[in-house]
Amino acid sequence: MIWLKEVDEETRRLISELLNAYGPPPIDVVVVGAERTRLEVGDLSRLDISLPLDKYAVLREVALSHAVVDPQLIEIWAIPPDVRQDELAAELSLALLLRLVDSMVAKVDFELLMARASPGVIEGDTVAYTIVRTFANDVSISLALAGRLSEALQIVNRLAEHPVYQLYRQFWDFALTNFKFLPLYNWLLLL
Repeated sequence: MIWLKEVDEETRRLISELLNAYGPPPIDVVVVGAERTRLEVGDLSRLDISLPLDKYAVLREVALSHAVVDPQLIEIWAIPPDVRQDELAAELSLALLLRLVDSMVAKVDFELLMARASPGVIEGDTVAYTIVRTFANDVSISLALAGRLSEALQIVNRLAEHPVYQLYRQFWDFALTNFKFLPLYNWLLLL
């Protein structure tokens, strides 16, 4: 770890705890005291951590570091080669990655996600794009995947007044039991 700024012992302990929340992190360098918290992946993976410490941001970037190297996690969100050129596939892949990372955060501290819950439908050019874009921003599925179904249902049900809700809820229920790219992509193609 590289310390650009002095921090107290409690902050050092918390940073260490957050870095190891999902097991040994696949991060080569950690820079504490950077301008913003972000993960940079390349030949060398580096996590910059800004101060004051944002627990959610650190957990999210550490979860992301695992999601991009762990084969079991990659299988959830990665686009198969035969559909790489499809824009809907790209949006679904990103949505799955976001929901996966947030579900990992929720397993450590679900209240961090509850504080960010602001459900809303994000309109797309088609119903499929509307569902995927809403899914990408809906923390409720992440909470459900983390075992917080009651809290998740409270959030997703706030969308009930929207015309797309019934279809979105069908997708949401399907995603909860089939949280992988291919089944969800095929579901969307059936629309």
